[in-house]
Amino acid sequence: MRNYSIKKEPEDFVVEEITPSGRVLEAGTEEEFEESSGEYLIFVLEKKKWTTTKALKELKKRLGVSRKRLSYAGTKDKQAITTQKASAWNISKEQLGTLGVKDITLKPLKKSDKKITLGDLKGNRFTVKATGVQEIFEKDFYPNYFGEQRFGNRRPLTHLVGKKIVRERFEDAVWMYLTKTFEDRKKTESQKAIDARNQLAEEKDVEAALDYFPKYLDLERTLLGHLNQDENDFVGALRKLPRNLCLLFVHAYQSYLFNKVLRKRLKKGLEEKEGDILKDDVPTGALFGYECELAGGVQGEIEESVLEEEWVDLNDFRIHGVPELSSRGERRKLFLELSDLKVLEELGNGFVVRFSLGKGCYATVVLDLLFSEGSELVYCE
Repeated sequence: MRNYSIKKEPEDFVVEEITPSGRVLEAGTEEEFEESSGEYLIFVLEKKKWTTTKALKELKKRLGVSRKRLSYAGTKDKQAITTQKASAWNISKEQLGTLGVKDITLKPLKKSDKKITLGDLKGNRFTVKATGVQEIFEKDFYPNYFGEQRFGNRRPLTHLVGKKIVRERFEDAVWMYLTKTFEDRKKTESQKAIDARNQLAEEKDVEAALDYFPKYLDLERTLLGHLNQDENDFVGALRKLPRNLCLLFVHAYQSYLFNKVLRKRLKKGLEEKEGDILKDDVPTGALFGYECELAGGVQGEIEESVLEEEWVDLNDFRIHGVPELSSRGERRKLFLELSDLKVLEELGNGFVVRFSLGKGCYATVVLDLLFSEGSELVYCE
């Protein structure tokens, strides 16, 4: 799908968090500490080539504290330079200043009685260098698709595993995660990993697989280790995985369904030339869950049709076998609210662009639209 290149270097993709008050946490700048009181130290985490999770894991290790004492507002890309607010319980700014982790800068802001929590941001500002394109195609509207990374870049299967979990087919979910390969993709995992998955799929011998599965596939080895102790306890195996990962499976399936709803709405609006069905009221689409209310009118018909096609019911998201993975659902805007789009530099074979998006929106979706003449994207196949 993508006919251009980004993220060749971390400096090519800069993500700066926008606080709830609207302030951009600019990369490469110093922050002034505000003298204040409270049990939480609020700080800016600026990083390069670190995932948010691994960066905080390293800070936890250096500080010698529990991971529960660290929190953040939103996850950020790895192959990028990023800034984000975070908090640490019962840690001083002096302690933070002694850590010295490569490619991580910590900038204390203040003390507070409240920690930073997920969603505690307004959005993000993106500055992106893209090459391999000659023209920018600004659009009248930008569909708020979940980007392909939601489903996995090298193994796009998070939503497929999530579908199995929602249908309470836990054995299928575990085996899919362990063995499904994507050998026909240009960007996929190593041949060693593919060979291990294929061998396990053929032999179904979890004890033997522990000898040949690559050590770096630690999550898969966790599943194999549990099944080696109890070969039929697939729910228990899933519970050995990080809870956030298991929730991601379910959320990815919700995202997949949302993308299908959005694609159907776009198709209907464009075919029937109905402007109001596209963007006039910035409508919402269903992130299906057991408490989600479907829309009325045409939008409701579209949502019901997707449920029928998938043979899924809202109550299926109340997952009795693993209740902690149940999801209430909500509604999400069907169109992005893109602001401050600027071309900072023309490169001859590309551009440096900057724009801001609300939280939970995907910059790659905007880029895919900006650098393609049409408006049709597919993130739901």
